[in-house]
Amino acid sequence: MSGHSVHVKLEGRTYSGTYKVDRNLMTVIAPYGKKSVQVDKAQHATLAQRLLQELVQQEKARKGSTL
Repeated sequence: MSGHSVHVKLEGRTYSGTYKVDRNLMTVIAPYGKKSVQVDKAQHATLAQRLLQELVQQEKARKGSTL
């Protein structure tokens, strides 16, 4: 997926992903999953960071995660 880079820092580590907005749907993709959300006129980069943070936290909670 080509798109914009997004990064979040959690517990001293930086995690990266990409996001793309198509019509009113923003999708964030990272090595551990993807999330989509309906958007209006929100600040896309801020919302993408929040979605990436959720992906990282979900992966960390998964048994056997290496993050």
